[in-house]
Amino acid sequence: MQKVSLFSILSIFLIFSLAPAESADDPLREFRQLSNEIYRYSQDMIFHGSEGHADEIVRYGKKMIERAEKLMKEVDARPPSKTKEGREKMKRTLKNILQKGHEAVRLAAQSHTADAVAAARKASFQAKQLRQQFQTLN
Repeated sequence: MQKVSLFSILSIFLIFSLAPAESADDPLREFRQLSNEIYRYSQDMIFHGSEGHADEIVRYGKKMIERAEKLMKEVDARPPSKTKEGREKMKRTLKNILQKGHEAVRLAAQSHTADAVAAARKASFQAKQLRQQFQTLN
């Protein structure tokens, strides 16, 4: 009985100790995480902006812009795509996200909430495309 329980405890321990090692080896993990954060913040901008909270659009917009700039630097430093076309597509998408994010923050700061939400929707669409681009990479 003790041998069986000892064996099962050791087996469970090995399974849990090996699981994080596999995900840590993923070279695209940081890219995917940043793209998910960008998308989440863009969704937060839309949600809170739809409720009329311009200050929330500014707050989440700044966080989204910060993550997009960080991701842009990462894409330049360590290109995730092996093809030049793939890198250029990601950079174009990131530039669109930054442009629409800055526009949404600027409009929200001027209390043009409806226009800021429209810009946030466009940024969110671009963020969703970026996230899909990273999900299709191997």
